[in-house]
Amino acid sequence: MPASSTHYGDVHRWILKVIDSCNQYNQIFTAHRLVDNFCNMNYPKLEWFEKSALNSQLIIAVYDKQRKLLDTQYEPTGA
Repeated sequence: MPASSTHYGDVHRWILKVIDSCNQYNQIFTAHRLVDNFCNMNYPKLEWFEKSALNSQLIIAVYDKQRKLLDTQYEPTGA
């Protein structure tokens, strides 16, 4: 499901929802591509520090989700 508009705020929120909905490790690769594409977009109305903050939030979210998925995939099974 694509973002409902091309406004950077809507796209940012949509990518966060996509990241949150990843429940298999292979899905996180698509989320990484979305984050990379967003980071490479140019939004002239944003100051550099605003764009940097949005980028950082997405990067942190995707890596946190990746770590959580890896943790659940490699949980020790009974000791």
